[in-house]
Amino acid sequence: MSASLVPRAWLGIAAALLAGAAQAATDGALAQQCFESVANLYRESWPDGVTDDGSSKVRFDSHYNSQLGKCLYLETVSGRTRSPALDRILPRTRQRLRDVDENRTLGKFDRWDDMAPITCWVQGQECGSAGEWQQLIDPYLQN
Repeated sequence: MSASLVPRAWLGIAAALLAGAAQAATDGALAQQCFESVANLYRESWPDGVTDDGSSKVRFDSHYNSQLGKCLYLETVSGRTRSPALDRILPRTRQRLRDVDENRTLGKFDRWDDMAPITCWVQGQECGSAGEWQQLIDPYLQN
């Protein structure tokens, strides 16, 4: 490589690094904005962090997906609830994947104890286990 090409190569590398840093800063700001939006939704929807009777707790996890350019959250409601079918109190987990910007549900998961899910789907694709649910939502939860 000639001496005149070396500085150009360094300039190209420096420009690429600066562009990457600028994108990371933008993504960081969008992730923070997403977190704040989800925190507000959580406070509005679940002011006490539990259901009215206190039997279940809720958690909201915000995710800014830079590839999709979307703010998403995973709502998890867990607790012990009376199963109408079995007429006994069992652990129950419900999750909902939501798109904050479009205010729409992307997927739902609901199961009693360690049984097969009652409801399990993401974007119209059904699933039959907690593992399949996790595989379907993982691409949305990437940063």
